[in-house]
Amino acid sequence: MLKKIILVSFLVLPFFSCSKRTDSLIVGEWMIEDVGQPNVPADAQWTFFDDGRIDIYNDVNGIPNTSIYGDWKAFNRSIVTPYIQIKNTGPKNLDGKWRVERLTKSQLVINRLEFNDGETAGAFMRREFLKK
Repeated sequence: MLKKIILVSFLVLPFFSCSKRTDSLIVGEWMIEDVGQPNVPADAQWTFFDDGRIDIYNDVNGIPNTSIYGDWKAFNRSIVTPYIQIKNTGPKNLDGKWRVERLTKSQLVINRLEFNDGETAGAFMRREFLKK
C-alpha cells in the first residue's frame, strides 16, 4: 500500500510543481517582441500579476494605446507541457489556452492553440516576449 502511495505521489507531484514554477516565472511585465507581424507597437506589453489578473497594453490584436484587462492561470496538460489560460479580455478577444513554448527568467514564448470553449479553428496566435 505504501508503495502505491509513493508511486501516485511521484506521478501527480510534477503536475503541481510545474504549474507553480510557471506561475512564479511568468509573473511580471513582458515586452512583446516584433517577430515579423506587421504594426507591432514598440511599447506593447503584457503584465501578469500574481493574483491572477492580466493587463495587456497596446497589443496589435487589442485596442491601440489602451489596456485590456482579464484573468489568467497556469495549468498542465502533461508533465512537461505548461499552459496558461486567459479569459475575460473583452471584445478584442485574446482569451484562450496558450501553450508555453519557452519560459525563462528573461524570455517567454506562447502560442494560443484553442479558444476557451475548445474550438481550435482560427485560434492560433503567437507571442514572444522579453522580460522588462
